[in-house]
Amino acid sequence: MTYPYPADLTVINQALVDKIVAGIGAGAYTLPFTAADVYYGDQERLPRTPSVCVESGDRPRNLAGVPNMTENVFTHFILVYHNPVAELQQTRKDVDHLAYQIEHWLHQDLQLKDSGGNPRLIYGFVINHESGFTFKRETLYRTARLTFQGKNKTSLPVA
Repeated sequence: MTYPYPADLTVINQALVDKIVAGIGAGAYTLPFTAADVYYGDQERLPRTPSVCVESGDRPRNLAGVPNMTENVFTHFILVYHNPVAELQQTRKDVDHLAYQIEHWLHQDLQLKDSGGNPRLIYGFVINHESGFTFKRETLYRTARLTFQGKNKTSLPVA
């Protein structure tokens, strides 16, 4: 390993937010609309839709190999919310398609590299895509939830 990987959930979560925002700027999403807002963490209120929230999950750590090395497995949830005044079938299709395009965009960089080209993960990708509904503040949203999982290794400090 030539790069010190991060073990902090916030680093990986912010990297996912930044990557999704970069996809908007790069025109990676080919729907007639794109995400209006991208948030770090799920939100109680969504002023506009579609909105994307990136929520941290778990990060178990296990001993792995040479003394003091650990393997970290990061789980994050990417939540896509949409509530237009439109036909329900079309809204469902739009949410699922936007979630898939986000997934496809994230898969263009499986190591979640920083701006200097340094990897944050050995690998990371979307392992699950769920469709459904979410009720927030008296508003029903069509939603999709992507589960992103990544792995890296870090070294514990030597006493």
